[in-house]
Amino acid sequence: MKTVLTFANALLVASAVQANFMCPVVPGSSDAVVVEFGLAVQTLLSEYYKSIPVNASFFATLPNNTGTDYLSNAMGLVQQADLGVMSLQQLEVMTNASMPSCKYTFPPVTDAMSFFMNAYQIEATLCGTFIGLADYVMSPQVAFLMARLAAEHGIHASYIGSHLKPQVFMSNSTSLTPAFTPQEVLNSGMGVGMLGQYMNGCAVAPVAPCSGMVSIGELGANLTNQGANNVSSTAISKLDPASASSTEPATFTGAAQSSLKGVGGAMAGAVLAAVAIM
Repeated sequence: MKTVLTFANALLVASAVQANFMCPVVPGSSDAVVVEFGLAVQTLLSEYYKSIPVNASFFATLPNNTGTDYLSNAMGLVQQADLGVMSLQQLEVMTNASMPSCKYTFPPVTDAMSFFMNAYQIEATLCGTFIGLADYVMSPQVAFLMARLAAEHGIHASYIGSHLKPQVFMSNSTSLTPAFTPQEVLNSGMGVGMLGQYMNGCAVAPVAPCSGMVSIGELGANLTNQGANNVSSTAISKLDPASASSTEPATFTGAAQSSLKGVGGAMAGAVLAAVAIM
């Protein structure tokens, strides 16, 4: 009997949230701001790769390069960065977004190692950026691309990281792959999670749905102070009690792991939280 009541209560919470939110089939103006922000950071990566002319001799000084085709993989990273721009440009047309006018500043490159160290910082940051942006979108199409790009950059960062340090995956880690709010990404600093020093103020951070505030923790994220959807806000907070945003440099701990997030994720989170607390 308790199981039946638990599931019934979960459905009531989900229904309360759903009554206050209609999922848009076509991306709207709020998604356009997210797409514009995504384009700004994705184009930064694409332009960084193209700013450094590389050839086989450029990578000759890298240690332990036997059997690793650094040049081919570097060219592959360029191609994937361009494909990311193209995918966002498709949403740019759909949402009537416009690419910000950006004049990027690139980190200095003196050799192959510094080239990859910079690439690692940007790729790992973009992984967390697109995970975080999933909390700011309203339509499934945009949420799908945010998740796909997050996974893409997580894979890239893991590959690069494996050639920079002996251990990429930490056995004592307490967090999933770091995620960042757009406001955090626009901060300046040399750690993973901050790109402001390269953006020169060209990007505008999107506003969270429902006039809320996104707080990202070690395992989940909260959308708080969200007006009509207070029911889901309370329920989601049960999922990750340690949730808290941080502007401290993050340590990337491996390929991206994404989950259902944003307002649609709030509905699913409400059901899970209601079941967990009964």
